[in-house]
Amino acid sequence: VLLRYRLVFLMNNSRPNELLVNNFKIPNWSGKPPPGLHLDVLKDGKLIQKLIIDEKSCYFFGRNKQLCDFAVDHQSCSRVHAVLVWHKFLSRAFLIDLGSVHGTFIGKIKLEPHKPQQVPIDSEIHFGASTRIYIIRERPNPLYNISGNPLDPNSQSLDGNGTIGPENRSVDGSDSTTNSLGLLYSQLPQSEVELDNLTEFNTAHNRRISS
Repeated sequence: VLLRYRLVFLMNNSRPNELLVNNFKIPNWSGKPPPGLHLDVLKDGKLIQKLIIDEKSCYFFGRNKQLCDFAVDHQSCSRVHAVLVWHKFLSRAFLIDLGSVHGTFIGKIKLEPHKPQQVPIDSEIHFGASTRIYIIRERPNPLYNISGNPLDPNSQSLDGNGTIGPENRSVDGSDSTTNSLGLLYSQLPQSEVELDNLTEFNTAHNRRISS
């Protein structure tokens, strides 16, 4: 337990190039990812978990639950197997294999040990012979209207007759509120998969807040 607390302290308070874990030094280009960056975890083709990775610059993966942010419970994985680092200047993630025995993969490409490899959004990652697939994702689009505020069905301005007032009509006389709603509806999830993805993300986000 003390080792875990010591690691958390180092990860949150370390300076660039300071020794951290498994002889890994935090790169001076590392930085905090954009809000909502996360990993979809799949097993046998089914989504089993979402991991939010937007709170700090690097996340460790491996069998050692005390040293790693995310445990990879498979005998082919090393104690501290790999690290995912956000590049603050290039605004993208990089994956680094930390000298694992059975390798780290982006798709079917095996990474060279200790060499940062770019991880494009929607790329698949796996460690050793583990069948779990990690897919890096951006934050799902929330249900917002064109003004950037959450949808409020009571926010339309109505005149005394219960119709849309002139302040919501465009110069050509068209109904700007109708146009706005049309744009809003076009942003709604287009399939059950998209809706499930948004729901799972919100669940993972709320779970993190409550923990």
